[in-house]
Amino acid sequence: MWYFHQVTRETHLRARELFRDAIQLDPALPDGHIWLARVSNGIVAYGWSDDPAADLHEGMQAALRGVQLDERNPYSHYGLAIISVFSGALDQAIRAAEKAIEISPSFALGHLVLGLAQLFSGRAAQAIVPLEHGLRLSPFDPQNFVWFRALALALYFAGQGEPALEAAKRALKVRPSWRPTLETVVLCCMAIDHMEEAKTLVEQMRHLDNPAVDVFDHLKKHNPKWAEEMSTTLRKAGLPE
Repeated sequence: MWYFHQVTRETHLRARELFRDAIQLDPALPDGHIWLARVSNGIVAYGWSDDPAADLHEGMQAALRGVQLDERNPYSHYGLAIISVFSGALDQAIRAAEKAIEISPSFALGHLVLGLAQLFSGRAAQAIVPLEHGLRLSPFDPQNFVWFRALALALYFAGQGEPALEAAKRALKVRPSWRPTLETVVLCCMAIDHMEEAKTLVEQMRHLDNPAVDVFDHLKKHNPKWAEEMSTTLRKAGLPE
C-alpha cells in the first residue's frame, strides 16, 4: 500500500508484485484482490503499462473476485468501479460506485469514482456534486491531483469557469510539475478570458515532460466533442499539438 500511494511507475509496479504475492499466499484474502485491481488500473491510467488490455483484464478479474470474497466492503466495490471506468464499462462503474456509497455513505473514494464515471459518461453537471463531496471527505488523498482535475473539468464543461479554475489550481498544488494539470489550468483560464495567465502557464509547460498517456485520454475517447474543444482552446492559448 505504501508503494501504491507514491504514485510513480516504479512504485506501482513494485506494489503490483507484492499484491500478486499476497494473493498467492492467501487466495481468499479480499484485500489482495482489491488492491491488485486498484494498482492494475493505476498502471494503465498513468500510461505505465506495456500491455494495457492484459493489465485491465487482470485488474477486472481481481476486482470481481474481491467483490465475491467481501461484498460488504466498500473498497471491493470501489476496485470494481475504478477498473470499470478505464475499461470503458461506465454503467458498471456507476453501479459499483453507488453500491460502495450505499455500504458506507462517508466513503470518499465511492463518491469520487462516481463523479469520475459520470464525467467520463459525458454528464459533467452530474459529476460535480459527488466529486466535491468526495474531496471534502478526503482533502489529502495522494491522488487528489487527479480528483481535483476531474472536478475542474466537470465544472469547465458545465460552464462554471471561475470554480473550475479554482479546482484546477488546487490540483496543481498537489503535484506542481504534472503537465496535464497545467493544461487544465490553461483551459480554465481561457474560459474566463485570463489570457495573460494562460500564456504564462504555456511557457512554463514547455519545460516539463509530457507523459505518453494522460489519465483523461479516456475521457476524450468517450467524448470526442469535448476532446476537440479542449484541443482547439489549448491551440488558441499557444500550446502546440
